[in-house]
Amino acid sequence: MPLTRQRLKELHRLLRRKGRERVRQFLVEGVRSVEAAVQAKAPLVEVLVTHEAAEDVRVIAVLDTLTVPVHTLPTREMARLTDTQTDQGLLGVATSVVADDLAALDAAQTVLVLDGVQDPGNVGTLIRTAAWFGAEAVLAGPGTADLESPKVVRSAMGGLWDLRLVRTDDLGAALARLADRMPIVGADLAGEPAARWQPPEAGALVLGSEAHGLSEATQQHLTARVCLKGHPPRKGVESLNVAVAGGILLHRWLGV
Repeated sequence: MPLTRQRLKELHRLLRRKGRERVRQFLVEGVRSVEAAVQAKAPLVEVLVTHEAAEDVRVIAVLDTLTVPVHTLPTREMARLTDTQTDQGLLGVATSVVADDLAALDAAQTVLVLDGVQDPGNVGTLIRTAAWFGAEAVLAGPGTADLESPKVVRSAMGGLWDLRLVRTDDLGAALARLADRMPIVGADLAGEPAARWQPPEAGALVLGSEAHGLSEATQQHLTARVCLKGHPPRKGVESLNVAVAGGILLHRWLGV
């Protein structure tokens, strides 16, 4: 079934955050990401496929499992809906899975908090890593990359479907609410070395922005701080990438 020109315009708006938030839909790009969405019974509303991709055996296997409308479109039109140079000819459209209500966190015992983590690749990798280690939720504060941007979704590799995702414009208030029932641990260079850290069974781990670290609003609610010490210190390397640091701390906290 071909797409109407009007629907193509509507889908193109999903490349921008404002467009996604207005209709509460987002794009799921690539064969692996759509496969993961199908396996997780994610809220897909439609799928787009190029004429060429529709002949691929792996894509055919995905399409055969779908119960939502499937639209075919030319490669040049698909290219306008993706932000990669080489798309795979398969694109899903899903209903938003990010909540704005902090009540969505009330039952979560292990929460990864992103305090202004701006790079979408880092955010997606952290979502994927949090899902891998069994965290229950991710809370995104102001300045954090949109959890449903195309690059975040690609980098998350299906992790979006395994976590409760919540965003807030008031991270201080959100942490105060969490602090009523769990410790809040911040990743900070002035913190206790991770090798000596005794992680809580339930809690929130906060990662700050790549450039500025933890915000003042976050620091007011911390009950502990933890850091990763390099050994030996290197003059040319001042710190770890936030996604790498987050992965190490998540393993230290939740790894088996």
